[in-house]
Amino acid sequence: MTGSRTSGACGETGGRPRASWAVVTSTLLSLCVALFPVGATADEQPANGAPRGLSPPAQQTNQTTPPASTPSAQPNSPSQSDAKGTEDWSTPDVKAVPAQPGQPRGPAVTVSGLGAVDPSGAGLMEPNDGGLRSNLWSGTSRAIVEERLAALPNAPNSPAMQTLMRRLLLTSATPPAGNARNTDQSLLALRLNKLLANGWTAEAAALAAQAPRDDLSAREALAEAMLLEGKQVEACGEPTAIRQSSNAPYWLKMRTFCFLVAGDLTSAQLTLDVMHERSINDDAFYALAAQMTDKTEARVASLSNPTGLHVALAHLAGARLPVSIVNSGWVPGYRIFAGATGDKELQLVAAEHAAAAGLVQIDELRAIYDSQPFNPDQLDDPEEAAKKLTSAKVNALFYQAIEKRTVPAARAGAFSAALLRADTQNTFPLFALVAADAAMEITPAPETAWLAPQIERVLLYTGNDVQAERWYSALSSGSPSDAPVVNALQLHTLLAAPTAERAAKAQGALSWLAQNAMKSGGQKAWLSDRAAREIPLFEALGYVIPPDAQWALTANTTGVVPSAAQNEALDAMAQASAQGRLGETVLDAMIALGQSGPERAEGRTVSRVVRALAAVGLSEEARAIAIEAVLGAPSNMHK
Repeated sequence: MTGSRTSGACGETGGRPRASWAVVTSTLLSLCVALFPVGATADEQPANGAPRGLSPPAQQTNQTTPPASTPSAQPNSPSQSDAKGTEDWSTPDVKAVPAQPGQPRGPAVTVSGLGAVDPSGAGLMEPNDGGLRSNLWSGTSRAIVEERLAALPNAPNSPAMQTLMRRLLLTSATPPAGNARNTDQSLLALRLNKLLANGWTAEAAALAAQAPRDDLSAREALAEAMLLEGKQVEACGEPTAIRQSSNAPYWLKMRTFCFLVAGDLTSAQLTLDVMHERSINDDAFYALAAQMTDKTEARVASLSNPTGLHVALAHLAGARLPVSIVNSGWVPGYRIFAGATGDKELQLVAAEHAAAAGLVQIDELRAIYDSQPFNPDQLDDPEEAAKKLTSAKVNALFYQAIEKRTVPAARAGAFSAALLRADTQNTFPLFALVAADAAMEITPAPETAWLAPQIERVLLYTGNDVQAERWYSALSSGSPSDAPVVNALQLHTLLAAPTAERAAKAQGALSWLAQNAMKSGGQKAWLSDRAAREIPLFEALGYVIPPDAQWALTANTTGVVPSAAQNEALDAMAQASAQGRLGETVLDAMIALGQSGPERAEGRTVSRVVRALAAVGLSEEARAIAIEAVLGAPSNMHK
């Protein structure tokens, strides 16, 4: 078997089994694989415990833990007292090494165990390059951090959340104190798995490379990251050497995959036989492997728990995977899906979800949208055509409809219809990025003035506040019907790009919004929603709220009602922020907002999150959350 050897009754072999004896000895080989894992001899045992640093007896007094570079030594014949393993050597206590039979006698030799090294705090970012502060876990127990990490949303629909979560997971920091709650996965492995779930595979691979060899969960994350990056050959090299000796289900699959990468179908089949004998269930993996070993077409109708191994094996075998694997919200495999030959729908959906998760440049998605074929009738009436197309195809159709229309009023109509669709789908952040150029090109004019409350959301969200303010000119001077739109422009530009001049108008704008939200009229619903959502956010950001607007601070708001877990996170967040526990505050805030993000959360939830983040020194991050909540919230001011 490639890169393997067996000993004892199995003999010692290397490379692919020869055809002249492969059939005769297949049963024996299968037994050998089961008894002696590939890459291990019968008498090899994995090392455990910490290395033993040697020190002369004269330094026993005031002994300190030696540095990590201290040479280590391992006795050739462990004494009876060592039979239980070397766990007791992981403390800095000085211990005497018993004299070994047959060795010259001399001064007693002592060893000083190395203090256990905790790799959980390893990271790729420091405060000077975007990371959070190194004491971010101060005051928070390890058990709480583990629990909160596992509960973080995957690929949330919020660029602000994505950025903050990524920084948190990659920051190099002092590990939290206390005992671990999760005995199956290290704290580092939990961080790595969350990085993978959000599609940050390159970062996960770089961080996982720092994991100790005996952290199997972290090593598994490293394998996944490399596979998801499309590095099949590298993934089958030294970084995942554990696959050759471990009979854990994941590593047996990885062993099979690497045999297939090397073209060693016989060894792959033998390992698959071992998996069957051990009752390892994974129908999708078996089907994909069989497409290579048996030349039978893999038919994978669904894949509820996809992994990098699944998508890498499918890519290797040239098998098709269901589009549902992406529609379920799983984004890590987008690099491999982008190269899937002949499956244009999977490529489109994968690119769209990857762009929403911030994993690809928006121009890449625009190019894919542009490549979709549509006839003139579909482009002329995208709303009618949408009834017969998949969701991603409809989004591409609306994008082309906006881009290809030249008459300002017609282009504004397509823009408004597409924005309404984005609001319905809770995909405003993605739409805003895709339509940013078109928003800049649509000029304010009397015939497009009605678009002002919609287009200002896109312009401000994408940082084009100067262009947003130009829409004042399209509004009728002093017209009462335009006053609500003017008010929205005033408050939203202040929120998105604060200046002293804009801040000077805040008191009057907040008062106007609060007063008119209480009046009956055609725009009461829009103004009431805005007041209940926006005024508490301005208060959370430190703005003084006028007396006549105080009622909005406790008003009922629209949005997703928090679950029990989210309410628990909100309460924990308030306490953590009051005590300055930075990391815990961020974790609780992300859990409270949930996968749907700030634009769908209840206004009170968002304002509490914004206040907590600002309290621990994350004012800009708090403002980014507030901007998404205000500009991304569905508007009933559509045409």
